[in-house]
Amino acid sequence: MLTVKDIMTREIVTISPESSIREATDKLLENSVSGLPVVDAAGNLVGIVTEFALLAMAYDNNVSDDFVAEHMTTDVLSINVSDPINKVADAFILHRVRRLPVMEDGRLVGLVARRDVLRALHYAEAPYAAC
Repeated sequence: MLTVKDIMTREIVTISPESSIREATDKLLENSVSGLPVVDAAGNLVGIVTEFALLAMAYDNNVSDDFVAEHMTTDVLSINVSDPINKVADAFILHRVRRLPVMEDGRLVGLVARRDVLRALHYAEAPYAAC
């Protein structure tokens, strides 16, 4: 059975809550990602900031120097590294999110996107129901 560990991205681009909205936008664009996990100095996941949220702020130049902490989502849905991919697919469908942080022993260890799950299911040799 495929698990999150088999399909997740381990190279994670993160940002600190003390970073500015301008820095978050720069990092998002430079790395061609649609969201950034927000981690504190100890490496704990404390939120997420998405391109959707940043786009909404693009109309107001006054927020570009605001801290990420002021605009990040703090109620972050995450998954465990050992979860089966059908559980991840269910989370994507139910919560309509594009990516999920992957946790192991309380630490952020990766990200999994909808496309990762779709790719795994599409190219799996076993029938979808077996995943």
